[in-house]
Amino acid sequence: MFAPKRREPLWLQVSRWLVRLFCFGFIALFLFFFIGEGGIQELPQLKQPDLLRLAFIPGVFFLALLISFPRERFGGILMTLSFVGYHTVSWVSDKKIPTHWDFWWLLIPAILFIVFSVLSQNTRQKRTYRRRRR
Repeated sequence: MFAPKRREPLWLQVSRWLVRLFCFGFIALFLFFFIGEGGIQELPQLKQPDLLRLAFIPGVFFLALLISFPRERFGGILMTLSFVGYHTVSWVSDKKIPTHWDFWWLLIPAILFIVFSVLSQNTRQKRTYRRRRR
């Protein structure tokens, strides 16, 4: 699971780990603010839309990060869906289109995980093609 994929360029492996560290940093920052604002004791006082927002951005996002270790493309798609779900809940609960787009920068690692999976797949296809030609 954590082993580097065979014969992939070093820049791809390093980039993959930098994006993972960025995601873990976001989760750590979120937990820092969550605990600083009262933590679990404040959850019962939150309204339903706020609980759903918490389920999407840190919850589904963290799950997608864990899934992206073995399956990058699926994890990236799940991260994108957490972003879309968060803003859909904001749109429905506030009855207006969200203009704040708070977590737009979370799409960057999601897109990068999808791109890394495509690049990794292309690297494997090139290797297979070279073997067949020999």
